[in-house]
Amino acid sequence: MSVSRQNSAESSVEENGDVIAEDDERLKGDAIGDTLYSESWVLKTLMKLTEELHLYSKKHYNFETQENNAVELDESLETDLCLLWDMSADKEVAHCLFQHDILSLTKCVIEESVAPRLTEIGIGILANLSCQKMIGHEMLLDSELLTSVVNLMSSEDSQTIIQTVRLLDNLIHYPDNESCSRLLSDEALWMSVTFILENSLNEELLIGSVKLLENLTSHMKHVEEFPYKNILSGIIEAQKQLQSGNSDVAFDYSQEVRDSFVALVSALYHFIRHQPMQIEIMNARDNVVAFLTFHFSFLLKNVCDSTEEELAILTASAVQAVTIFFITISSAPLDCKVLELVGHVGSKLEPYVDGENELSKCASDYSDIVGDCFRKQLDLFAIDYFLGLLESLNTKALTFILQAAHQTVPDRLQQFVDAARSRGSFNKVIETYEPCARNAVR
Repeated sequence: MSVSRQNSAESSVEENGDVIAEDDERLKGDAIGDTLYSESWVLKTLMKLTEELHLYSKKHYNFETQENNAVELDESLETDLCLLWDMSADKEVAHCLFQHDILSLTKCVIEESVAPRLTEIGIGILANLSCQKMIGHEMLLDSELLTSVVNLMSSEDSQTIIQTVRLLDNLIHYPDNESCSRLLSDEALWMSVTFILENSLNEELLIGSVKLLENLTSHMKHVEEFPYKNILSGIIEAQKQLQSGNSDVAFDYSQEVRDSFVALVSALYHFIRHQPMQIEIMNARDNVVAFLTFHFSFLLKNVCDSTEEELAILTASAVQAVTIFFITISSAPLDCKVLELVGHVGSKLEPYVDGENELSKCASDYSDIVGDCFRKQLDLFAIDYFLGLLESLNTKALTFILQAAHQTVPDRLQQFVDAARSRGSFNKVIETYEPCARNAVR
């Protein structure tokens, strides 16, 4: 290579290097924080949405309502907005969007849009943004936005409701915000959640709504002040639908559905602090017992195949379920099936009673509550009836129930067994009790 050609090549490399460096600086200057996302592209997309929003408005189509008047979203705009939706999961992009007043723009979308896909994307972006604590708090302070969001719970579009449920569920996680308290007591929200639980066939929507319900109930401080009408029937119907919409193989459910079963029991457990709900449970006793029978069967299957972390969650759920079971006990005859399941679940948890961790505490609590159930049944039922009920149980289930009773109400249990001996016809109860008593003495 000649010297002139070599010099020319070196000069070209230097020029290209300078251009690349300038491009890098431009990109850095346009980037959102430390991301590779372009802020100018975000602004252009927001401006494009602002300019084209009127094309999807009720006024543009002379629609008084959105019902049965859905409009398709332009493919190009949809593509850009879906990309923005994905980007909004990034913390720095979320704060960038907030600074560019995405909340006001989304309020306009909610109020004006007759394109369900546009509304879904807008709410989906807000759901991503709400994961950022500062933005979530700002949303809670915007009463106009909250009202619009809650109103979307009665939308005709299931995908929009799914994103709305996700947004509300995120906002409920900021209970220290005063506005969150107003959201917790919003009757329209409770009515919408209840309606979905009672009527929806959409599994994804049911799973999200069950999670929202559990979080709503877990953050209630003054339960007597909150609406609960039809919640019980909604909880029962949701469990039935999630059962029927899944695999034909017994208890072969996805993790999301299994979590929903646990969440439904948790929600009902939180409600039982409310005296009128206890009365509702008694009035709907047969349905509640069927609900619990399924849940104890579900626990029995899953306790055997769980990691220690999963087992801790299931054991806590067992404590909640047996507490609800305690309330269902009345002067009406008991179904021996649910009592046997209670005993079987207890026998699986028994090895974990002696310990210091949360799992051991829950297993111990479960045993104590079963002992209380024994006492309550002894108080309510004729002794011959209760003896016959226990005599019909599987030995493993009976053993656990008698052990639990021995730890909780030993004197009452002794009187009960003496009555069985005097009748001379309840050998299983007597034979099962004797080793329980001997083991307790050791």
